[in-house]
Amino acid sequence: MAHSDMPGSDLIDEDPRETISRLIVDEEARLRVRQADLATARNALVRLHDLGAAPAVPAITPITVEVAPALLRSLLDQTTGPVRNAVMRMDVGSGTSEDWMSYNLQVVREGKEQRTLYDDSVLESPLLAADIAEWAAAGERQRVLAGVPSEFVVYGDHAVVGPEVWGDPASQYVVVRDRMIVLAFVDLFDRLWSAASPIPARRGADQGEDEHLLDLLSRGFKDEAIARYLGWSLRTVRRRVARLMDELGAKTRFQLGAEAVRAGRLNASGTGSRSDTGPAAYQGSGTTPLQLGRRERSG
Repeated sequence: MAHSDMPGSDLIDEDPRETISRLIVDEEARLRVRQADLATARNALVRLHDLGAAPAVPAITPITVEVAPALLRSLLDQTTGPVRNAVMRMDVGSGTSEDWMSYNLQVVREGKEQRTLYDDSVLESPLLAADIAEWAAAGERQRVLAGVPSEFVVYGDHAVVGPEVWGDPASQYVVVRDRMIVLAFVDLFDRLWSAASPIPARRGADQGEDEHLLDLLSRGFKDEAIARYLGWSLRTVRRRVARLMDELGAKTRFQLGAEAVRAGRLNASGTGSRSDTGPAAYQGSGTTPLQLGRRERSG
């Protein structure tokens, strides 16, 4: 007996291939209706969010002089990780007001980790050197680099503050909150930090010019940075290095370091590495012949 003759049955007696084809067509039609309904619902949710939700924080926002201190204080208070600070100049920027600088300095004294990378031009000014020494005494980790590319401050991993025009600290400042951009700045700073050198100690009253020169060489400073720091010409630096090598019987800068230590003109008790923890980064005088050797190979 055919299915169509069974009581209560609405099954159609047809070719199975036609049945399958018809069912597929019907299901595709129902899917298209459902997709249209889902699209309508999604659009309604978006409109509902726009009507009721607070506006999103812009990824990049200009900073005015009036709001800068309060904004920077808020960013600093929210930061749990290190603050990464790249400084081209110390007299220009969004955070140069006296009240803000005093607050920032106090936070560093209380234990907030702050790493600051200074352009080596700051070595030219005794007044700036005194300011840097104050920050070092507060606990700031410091290094110096020839040619810091731009001013910027990275607050943990949630915000960056810097000039709108890259490399121009006198331009309008902005705060960047886009996470991908912030992490790119973290990577940039860390690479610059790795390439930088410790800030040299100022020459003490009992330290001669030659000993100070040896100390700077041992810290990995290039001849150009030493010339800038000491106020000498590049030729003078190289002439004095050559004279010291001749005087101590050294044929290489590595040998110069070894002979200077042997002669008691260079302290070998320190690490001579790029130490950057607190006051030691500014005042430390530890040196080793190995550092002079590294200086020689790096050119």
